[in-house]
Amino acid sequence: MKKAIILLFLCGFAITLQAQKPVVFQDTIPFRNDLGIITIPISFNGVEKQFAFDTGAQATVGFSWVEDNLKRTSKTTNVNSSNGSRTKMRFYKSGKIQLGSREITKHRILKANDSEIFTCYNIDGILGVDITQHFNWTIDFENKILIMSPPDFYPEEVKDMHNLDFDFTNNRPSVFMEMNGKKIKFLLDTGARDSDVNKTAYNLLSIDQYPTTAMYSGFYDVNGTLTKTYNTTVQLPELQSGSVTLSPAVDYGNQSTKIGNSLWKGKRLFMSLRNDQLYVSDATVKSDVWNYECAAVVKNGKMIVLQIKEGSEAWNLGIRQGDEVISLNGNTFTDFCEFNKYQKQLGKEGKSFEFVLKDGKRITIDKKQVFINP
Repeated sequence: MKKAIILLFLCGFAITLQAQKPVVFQDTIPFRNDLGIITIPISFNGVEKQFAFDTGAQATVGFSWVEDNLKRTSKTTNVNSSNGSRTKMRFYKSGKIQLGSREITKHRILKANDSEIFTCYNIDGILGVDITQHFNWTIDFENKILIMSPPDFYPEEVKDMHNLDFDFTNNRPSVFMEMNGKKIKFLLDTGARDSDVNKTAYNLLSIDQYPTTAMYSGFYDVNGTLTKTYNTTVQLPELQSGSVTLSPAVDYGNQSTKIGNSLWKGKRLFMSLRNDQLYVSDATVKSDVWNYECAAVVKNGKMIVLQIKEGSEAWNLGIRQGDEVISLNGNTFTDFCEFNKYQKQLGKEGKSFEFVLKDGKRITIDKKQVFINP
């Protein structure tokens, strides 16, 4: 499952950081990533919430709790979701936000509808770059911590890190990677697990030269809408970005071009949005992708196939996206959240999926490395 990309038109508004001494601070904020995205605690008027730390979001968004707890404004804006739909959202005065040791006031956030997937994992909103650009960030994917510091502060470890070709313009953080003499512009999206290249924006003529696999899958956008997709996953060759050599695995399809968190597995990033700087702990970064060739989801109280790899054993057995599933490992589910967590726990443990379909087909799916790295 892919995490959604949020494209928000940011309206002008004020943000005030209440001065607190000492000026130099380094706040360590633990995060969880059970959805493949970074989720951290934030307090609104003294009440703790869980927010996705999303550099792909231009504005901060809260879900249904916003309407009852924050002050409504007359200001609205249109939001382009990653499935192409447009939704009108309203701004609400956020009151006092506590992020680490910093107090943020005179700010506004948008309200979005609840999403099944975010509600399931107790995610109350999305922290956008309207707020995060005011700080520098160390993102430690190995130890699952963020370190927040002032925008002019650089920790000693940055001296030993490696710079990427990076730019922050119009509230969009971009990583540029050179391929065959041309630069590909990737959105740095910490609100996504996987990476994508849009096939309309970038015609990868030499795609057949690289390892590929085709997958029917789907993703949820900020409104909780499930959109089915068909992508070719490609292990790109070595690309250069600044002093770093990268070889990302990307889904080549209709999604916008972005780099998700899976590329940085086990790595540390240092990000200074205001200063257009991004560093990574390793000089060479290569994707290591493991997946199941078939997976399911609960929709309208029924288990159905959502993900299926073209040409796989399940595919050759005639299994297709949307086929009804009777049981997974002997268990039947009607609740979206209960099933999603059960399936993810099996995946975390590397256990097999044993599917029984309504038409009588049976198959066992093992977790496999998508591309075998030499």
